[in-house]
Amino acid sequence: MNGGTPINPRSPRQVSHLLYGTIVGDGSNESVDTTTSNSNSNTNAINLGPTDKATLRRIAMVSSTYNNEESGANIIVHADSIDNGSTEKERERQSHAAALVLQCRELLSSLNDNDDDTSGSTALASTSSELDSLEYMEAGMERIGDTMSISSVSKSIDAMQANGGNSDEVGSTSSSSTAFNDDWDVEHKEEIESNATRQSALQSTMSPYERMVMDLFHNNIDSDDVSTKTIDPYWIEPLLSLTKSTSRSLVRQLSRSTFCPMGYDPSASTLSLFSSATKQQQIPDVGSSSSTASPTATLPSSTSLLSYVRTNKASHTDAILLIRVGDFYESYGIDAIMLVEHCGLNPMGGKARAGCPIMNVQATLDLLTKKGFRVAVYEEEQQQPLHKRKNNGNGGGGSKLKTRYLAQVVSSANPTYMHGLVLNSEDGDVSSSASSPGRSYVGVIETNAGYTLVEVSAEERTVMVSERLTSEAVACRLVAYPPADPLFYVPPYSNESFGSGKSRRLDRLPFLPWRHQQPTNFLASYGSQDGDGGDYGTVGKMRVKTLPPSLVVSPKPGLSDVERAKQTIVSAFLRLEDGYHRSEKLSVKEEANDDYLTSSSSVSVKNRNRRAVTHEDFAIVSTSSSSSSSSVCGHVDTDSSETTHSSIAVATTRPLHLETATQLGLMFDPALPSLISSLLPESAPSPSRRFLRRWLLIPPPPDVADAMSQLVRILKDENDKALPSLSAPPLTGKVISLIRAGQASAAVHCEILSSLDAACEICWLDGDIDGSTDNDSGIVMPLLKILHHDTGTKGSNATTMRKSFIDAMTMIASVVSTQSMDRVLKNIEYEDDVESDCISHIGAVVPPAFFERNEAVWRGRVKACALRHAHIVPTKAKRLAEAIAVDFWGVETITYDDDGVLQLSGAMESKSPVVQDIFNNLLAIKSVPSWIERAKVDHYFHPRDRNGKVLRTRYTTERVQEALSDYVEACSNAREEVESVLTQLSWDLVDGGHLSAIFLSSHLNLILATAAHHAASSNAKGWSVAKIHDGGDETSAGYFNCVWPYWMDRSESVSNTFDLNGLFLLTAPNMSGKSTLMRSTAAAALLTGCGLCAPVLPGSSVRRFDSLFVRGASADVPTEDKSAFGAEMGDVASLLRSCGSRSLVFVDEIGRGTSPKDGTSLAGAILEQMSESLMSGMFATHLHGILELPYSAAAESRLRKKRMAIAEDSQGQINWTYTLEDGVCTNSLALLTASKFGLPESIIKRASELSKFWDSNSSEQMESVVNMIDRSTVMNDIQYATTILEETVGKGRIIQIPPSYMSPPSLEGKSCVYILQIGGSNTSSMRYYVGETDSLARRLSDHRSKGKDWSALKAIAIEIDEGKSKARSIESLVIQKLAKSGFNMISIADGRSIRSWNDAPY
Repeated sequence: MNGGTPINPRSPRQVSHLLYGTIVGDGSNESVDTTTSNSNSNTNAINLGPTDKATLRRIAMVSSTYNNEESGANIIVHADSIDNGSTEKERERQSHAAALVLQCRELLSSLNDNDDDTSGSTALASTSSELDSLEYMEAGMERIGDTMSISSVSKSIDAMQANGGNSDEVGSTSSSSTAFNDDWDVEHKEEIESNATRQSALQSTMSPYERMVMDLFHNNIDSDDVSTKTIDPYWIEPLLSLTKSTSRSLVRQLSRSTFCPMGYDPSASTLSLFSSATKQQQIPDVGSSSSTASPTATLPSSTSLLSYVRTNKASHTDAILLIRVGDFYESYGIDAIMLVEHCGLNPMGGKARAGCPIMNVQATLDLLTKKGFRVAVYEEEQQQPLHKRKNNGNGGGGSKLKTRYLAQVVSSANPTYMHGLVLNSEDGDVSSSASSPGRSYVGVIETNAGYTLVEVSAEERTVMVSERLTSEAVACRLVAYPPADPLFYVPPYSNESFGSGKSRRLDRLPFLPWRHQQPTNFLASYGSQDGDGGDYGTVGKMRVKTLPPSLVVSPKPGLSDVERAKQTIVSAFLRLEDGYHRSEKLSVKEEANDDYLTSSSSVSVKNRNRRAVTHEDFAIVSTSSSSSSSSVCGHVDTDSSETTHSSIAVATTRPLHLETATQLGLMFDPALPSLISSLLPESAPSPSRRFLRRWLLIPPPPDVADAMSQLVRILKDENDKALPSLSAPPLTGKVISLIRAGQASAAVHCEILSSLDAACEICWLDGDIDGSTDNDSGIVMPLLKILHHDTGTKGSNATTMRKSFIDAMTMIASVVSTQSMDRVLKNIEYEDDVESDCISHIGAVVPPAFFERNEAVWRGRVKACALRHAHIVPTKAKRLAEAIAVDFWGVETITYDDDGVLQLSGAMESKSPVVQDIFNNLLAIKSVPSWIERAKVDHYFHPRDRNGKVLRTRYTTERVQEALSDYVEACSNAREEVESVLTQLSWDLVDGGHLSAIFLSSHLNLILATAAHHAASSNAKGWSVAKIHDGGDETSAGYFNCVWPYWMDRSESVSNTFDLNGLFLLTAPNMSGKSTLMRSTAAAALLTGCGLCAPVLPGSSVRRFDSLFVRGASADVPTEDKSAFGAEMGDVASLLRSCGSRSLVFVDEIGRGTSPKDGTSLAGAILEQMSESLMSGMFATHLHGILELPYSAAAESRLRKKRMAIAEDSQGQINWTYTLEDGVCTNSLALLTASKFGLPESIIKRASELSKFWDSNSSEQMESVVNMIDRSTVMNDIQYATTILEETVGKGRIIQIPPSYMSPPSLEGKSCVYILQIGGSNTSSMRYYVGETDSLARRLSDHRSKGKDWSALKAIAIEIDEGKSKARSIESLVIQKLAKSGFNMISIADGRSIRSWNDAPY
């Protein structure tokens, strides 16, 4: 463009000559020689046009805005001849040049700042290529994720989505479902073309790093040929979200030109910033007209391992691959970058390659799955052991080619890697109570009656269905318990736009939790504050997979709506998981044995034939519905045989909304006190915290809540029996998964034994040994009712369950060694091993560490009676010791003492000559013994390592080598046998139907432990179990006897007693405790409704409610483009939709985010609607105009005006009492509160001065009320005013102060109330003013200084003995009485600010 001469893109003069140096007129003009732009001549020393960033951006948009007259007129801003006569070709040249200059400037700026986070390797790629990749990105992001919000890229993408582009699926499980076909392009061609301007603008605003990332996905290829597979668009978002400079620097090495699904280029240089860009420019795009070479010809040379990785990555394009390589798991390309970013690993050799040791694989997987990633883990077949290879002094052994297979696809739903866990030690066991359960797959089915939420636990194979939810309730559940990726969404049948691409699908998904978060990054998270050991609140990587309504199971006789919803979502989840299995080629060994396990955990278990998992394997554990006749899938099933909810009353409490849960401390807001932390002692286990959290977020049905109330009450007040140990391990779904996969270790089985034994003890808490356990007033009956609700089981009594527990215990105890258990099993007869299962010990001949290393991994796990071959190990160990004693120690005669220790008396060696090789599991010596006979020297030779390499510095003998080989083989066989026995035990438990007993025992222990811990904590805090009743026609929503804040100790708080008999209109000063009272009351109602203890005293009762709504102060929601007022109105709309006559509502500060007039009007209308709808609760406000609004008679009849009292101490200071009482308060004491919190005194003083101006103008606010009073019969003179003042005060003497008179000195320094009569020659024209003061003389002087009628004012005054606080109250009362009596008041503002005094309203 510049005649081959380079220019400085930062030079305005050179850039201006590049852009404007060619004059285009009628075609005859010659071009200005742009090569002179670098000279110092005065002719070209001036700029031909502006070159600022904004101008360059406008010029760069010419290619997409040339036909737009409005934008085209502003492209060239300097030369008229160019602007008016430039051709389309010239404008395109200028656009291209401007785009390159912008790119160069941004890249140079990044490099000069040495900022790895914003630099890129694409550098000066062609503008046409950049625009093509931009088009791909904008089109593709609609396919891979419409929830992205990253930098400028996300803003432009969201803008594009606003114009349309519905997607059947956001993200998918394979590259074939995310690639773009011709049909899709044709369907969206018009939309793409209509956004050309936006794409060009996006191109100019992207950072160099963003352009570098997007270039990796340019011209993505949809092909079945692995060699042409490029990077899946799924990885756009994770790459753009990288924050570590190391991770971003590795992105430079990625290349799409290698046609590698993970973008790994083994030949990429770690030094050059532009190596990838250079290679990509040299290799033509596959499929283009200019491409003649085969795509595979561009592939760099790679090892067989890398080829294997690429082949399998093509089958799992949206998963991270971990490949077992010896003692490490390795990843390449994008996968390695994710390990560096999220796991803190270092790249290998500065390349996009990373790995972790085998002992850290679970920790690495936990970090990845908590971020929402899937991880495909590949294992390698074990090599032939060293002792089985051909290995002698003359021969060598080679290593055969390693064979690898897919072991498991680990995800947030199945976070435990089920491989090699059978022989895990107790210390590292994954069943520890600290482990958090896996996330559930979640499906949301939208119907005309609301949303149906289906939660599928892949670990426990259970399903929870909640019907007729609002979008707010769905959002609450998703934030509280983030689902596994992806989230399934089924639109309603009536959604005519489904699949049409003409409506925004985002508008149909208001429940997505990340819509409520601050746009930090796409892995926004909440920190757990309850110590529940979980990763709840961490949204992580999340996609939405839309299922067509046609996939919903059709109604059938006998098939309930709940079952239909379950089948729909479970089948979708199994299809998703099955996609990983089908794409994986089985190894020859697996195909021959038909042993590949198709299950939700994707585990391949050898020698085990398993059928495919179906929806029938998943049990419905509990459901939540607001109506027994609700329709889950859009149809009403009249033939349903489902009877699960037959006992659910109309007043079943619906799941909490997100705002309600947040305000009550059930979410993760550090600014609000945690409710769960207040319910349990600090020593309570994390599963109990998780149980209570879900219990409150999804309130149980009435009968289950009553059972919990009975259980807690008995444990708290009535039970005088000792309880079984509450230390039984709470087994999570991981244990069930381990058993199904045959990976449960001996430590896991011991934990299961403890859980089963404790459950047996629980079953007998109310009965004698003969089995009489049917006691309705005992612990077991309510405990079983809660258990049936929590697990979905029906009809099991204590006796039946105890028998199933004993059967499972008997099977486990017959195999697993119980010597290491701390608990003595009381409910079965069992014997410990008679033969001690100890590690071999034969003295100092062989280092004890050698025997420990070979035997500790399998010893002490299985009883000797369950093994057939392990007993040979001591014999082999003894033979090995004898061989070493003779050949290495020089012992001539083998003797043992009484303890079986080999004696070394007479040995030629005084110190141990034996050397251990831990890496190769060898025993050898460093040199041939000096005492050996010359004829026997040849018996010593160099051993070989595990790879067959000769160890030149070690010696051994044939006898030792053979004995060592036999011992190692015996240990290996024993290990395999122990592993096989434990695996078979797991399978026997599954085949014998004992999983249900294990599952029930765990939940039974958890429920009792939770209730017991809660009862103990409540006793310590003085909490009580309030009575809950259905209410009938009662108007009272509850009687709260001394309710206090749940996060405070009773001795340090103020309690309130009241009858919630209507809708409280609560007014109070700032910081007086009204919000605390509302939150405390709502929490007490929720706890009581769920059957738990609450911070109230005995005698309290709560009417059962169908919905609880708590609305606190607002804040902006930038992610939803909502102001604080907009968010407030959205919550109120939800309140009015979901609440009715059986609802409890607590609303605070509605309408303060807008003008006082509009806010007061809206708040009044909302309050009236709530009261007319017979809602009960509290409505707090500082908009005091709401007190004067004319409400309907129906609304007025249920409104109860309440206030928070204040008091004055002996020094005249106003104090908050935090006590609820009847009345109103119209003085918020804002200035006093501001002063207490450190606002400068000057501000307080000025605010007080300005308040007088407000008072004089605010009198008009009550004018309409005053004018409604008939004044015709009122005697409005100073005598009548004196009478009113005397009656109000009730005592004291009125002092008359004529015009120009001063007040008596005796009144100075004393509180007084005075009335002024100002101006007028007749009664009708006189005006009146009421005030209070401690300095009457000064106040009269101030009033008279106003001039005119004020100078001749007449006054009356009375002393108030009780002080300033009472004087203010009397002032307000007198103002009200005078106004209602028809006096022409100058100001009535203080009449709405009555302070607390006796029974006077505020």
